[in-house]
Amino acid sequence: MVDRWGLFRYGSLRMRTEKKMSYWLDLGTMAYAPSFAIQEQILQARMNDQFPNTIILQENRPVFTVGRSGSRANILLSDEELVRHGIEVLDVDRGGDVTYHGPGQLIVSPVFYLGDIGLNANQYLHTLEDVLVDLLSWYGIHTGKKEGYPGVWWQDAKIGAVGIAVKHGFTFHGFSLNAHLDMAPFKMINPCGVSCMPVTSIKQLLGREMPMSDIKAQLQVIMEQRFNLNARAVSLPDFLSRL
Repeated sequence: MVDRWGLFRYGSLRMRTEKKMSYWLDLGTMAYAPSFAIQEQILQARMNDQFPNTIILQENRPVFTVGRSGSRANILLSDEELVRHGIEVLDVDRGGDVTYHGPGQLIVSPVFYLGDIGLNANQYLHTLEDVLVDLLSWYGIHTGKKEGYPGVWWQDAKIGAVGIAVKHGFTFHGFSLNAHLDMAPFKMINPCGVSCMPVTSIKQLLGREMPMSDIKAQLQVIMEQRFNLNARAVSLPDFLSRL
């Protein structure tokens, strides 16, 4: 039989169809905490089989997030300086160390069941890196990976970060892409725990700002191809009404 999300069921097995329906939810720009609260609601609904796989997009107000393996010692500012710069600090349950999020950086958090996409956690993480490589290649920016350092790099500079979490086979958190954000806060931390690690952005490499709407549209095409999805856009009010 076929369930409501387009997945064939046989006993406890799930087999992939041609295209799996998923939600594409764009939160726009908001603070990290409320956006993550929405992600947690979606994760629980997905785990209860109330929602299909969902891809969440957002930009955040300025914040340093510290992953499970991270240390606040990699934030180089005092509490007073953080207040002066208007940057929040939050501990989060993704992998990785310290990173910065702010307007002009695209954050993508897929809430997937790994069994639906036929990948284990490690393969999934590297596939997210491949998504970033494909997306940047579309703009003529040729990037690659570094062994032992999750993310995507242009030469020695990091342009995309990847930090995932998995709960009972369901994914959350995801990746970020530096599009046209203010890069100064990266000098206030050891990004991902690496001292003096250079970072860059699409704007810095191309010399011009690419519309975020164009980046999102191309990203949707790539993610649909990589994960065999048919992503349906939903608004936040519509989405919340379904919870």
